[in-house]
Amino acid sequence: MSRRRLMEVALGNADPDILIVNARLINVYSAEIIAGATVAVADGRIAWVGQGERRAGSGTHVIDAQGDFLSPTFVDMHGHADFLASPVALAEALVPLGTSAMLTDTHDAVGALGRRGLELMLEATESLPFHYYVTVPAHCPPLPEVEGEDLLPLEDFRSFFRHPRVLAVSELSGWTRLVQGDPVLLAKVEAAREAGLRLEGHAAGCSRDKLESLVAVGVSSCHESISAGDVLERLRLGMATALRHGSIRADLDDLGPAFAENPHLDTSRAMLTPDWMSPQDVLRDGYMEHVVAKAIAVGIPPLKAYQMATINPATYLRVEHEIGGIGPGRQADMMLLRDMAAPRPHLVVLGGRVVARDGVLLQRFRPALPVPVSDWPVHRKPSLPVLPCAFRIAGGEYQAEIPGMLMVNKTITRPVRLRVSLREGFLESREALCLEGPGEGGPVSVIYLSMWSHIRQRWLTVVLSGFGAEVGGLATSVVHETHAPLVLGSDPSDMALAVNQVFAQGGGVTLVEAGRVRQRVVLDGGGLLSSGALEQVAGEMQQLNDYLRERGCPWDDPFFGLNFLSFTGLPYVRLTPSGLLDSKRGLVGYP
Repeated sequence: MSRRRLMEVALGNADPDILIVNARLINVYSAEIIAGATVAVADGRIAWVGQGERRAGSGTHVIDAQGDFLSPTFVDMHGHADFLASPVALAEALVPLGTSAMLTDTHDAVGALGRRGLELMLEATESLPFHYYVTVPAHCPPLPEVEGEDLLPLEDFRSFFRHPRVLAVSELSGWTRLVQGDPVLLAKVEAAREAGLRLEGHAAGCSRDKLESLVAVGVSSCHESISAGDVLERLRLGMATALRHGSIRADLDDLGPAFAENPHLDTSRAMLTPDWMSPQDVLRDGYMEHVVAKAIAVGIPPLKAYQMATINPATYLRVEHEIGGIGPGRQADMMLLRDMAAPRPHLVVLGGRVVARDGVLLQRFRPALPVPVSDWPVHRKPSLPVLPCAFRIAGGEYQAEIPGMLMVNKTITRPVRLRVSLREGFLESREALCLEGPGEGGPVSVIYLSMWSHIRQRWLTVVLSGFGAEVGGLATSVVHETHAPLVLGSDPSDMALAVNQVFAQGGGVTLVEAGRVRQRVVLDGGGLLSSGALEQVAGEMQQLNDYLRERGCPWDDPFFGLNFLSFTGLPYVRLTPSGLLDSKRGLVGYP
């Protein structure tokens, strides 16, 4: 790329490669719509933006916008491209939808594969037309005292700072460690600050004083607002504040009033993100364009919504000189839209090339490579084959009083204390009596929940209520964010078969009923990612979720609920390699 040539095209002394004419330019720098706009592109970058005619040569590709809107492509400031669909497959799906850049978290990749997971994410996303920027996890796992040793100690953590696409520290879901003055985490945060990295926050449920302490230590953003008041509080503290609307939570109905009711509010630090969209939701609803449309629908002015999805995240990530707007010298990442309120493009240009038309990608990206079980870290590999006796519940008395876990919804759990009937460590009945917790004094239906503990070198089994689907066995190698093998079910024999099948297929999810495999999702990329197309993993996930709902699971995405049964960053009780962990009381059970 020659900057001299850009200057010559801008001066009218050389022909552009692409000339877009008759467009209504969405200028996110000035918050204006400019009619009759013309944009000249040379060597993959924008050379000139204005109104009126410009020089075009015989080799210039002229695109007549016919009055359609010309917008910069969307930038997601907080995504997860290291989960289920590979980053390559995800990029192929997002480009025709108008998203061309993402800061992707990598704590799942590191939790699953250690340092090698982050290296693989960087390798897989190199030289794509899609701009992947990457985070480096400061705590993986979040709570090493109960989840196992740090998979990315300080020196390994620091070694990634030199990579030009590593721009931030992964979301700090273990923020309580910072507030408590954890010296290991503070050292990492200080090192990242000195290197100029952004610090991604995850301040769910954080009080005002604790939030201020996080900002003081350097946390630069938060995507965990669940009310308009949360948004205002974070903006007033100088935090970059992302409004989330995706598969994890869809919050814009609650967050939009922060701007609709405060029209003079400065929105330069406000951004939009799905946080994460499941493969099936991407195919059904879209991605950033879906979030932008929703933002407009809840009352955020259209130009502000576009700024929140383009120049604001680019500025936050300090890449606004490259992407996020249509201006001279920037990469020629643009799209044509017929309707600002429904911003799904009919033409996408990336790096000065037409890469998608009418929702169809015009080029394929190189495929992601599998990562075999032999390359997984030891904390994810149990002794095989697994036998049914591995899932005995600690204590063999007939009437046992034991701690358990209640699923309130797909992300929130509550601790309960249950009286169950056991024979030789196995449940004699699926019905238990709740002695303490929600539903106290009444009967509850329970199943087994078991995790492989590399700390104990055995399976830790507890009782779970609220999942709804009393399947034989449902095993997975994908559990946020340590990815230790997890299995639930009502039949220890089916549970054992499900676990063994997960490892036989190279990772993923397997559901077994009455000794027969009924559903499976193959995730041969380290037991975390599919090496297939997004459509493939979406179809397999949809079949699994449909089956679980038919069997009685009340959640819209049952797998998502399963995946978070071990995530210590959410309230209130989770199964860890050390036992049941209550976020308020600490370890409450040692199965």
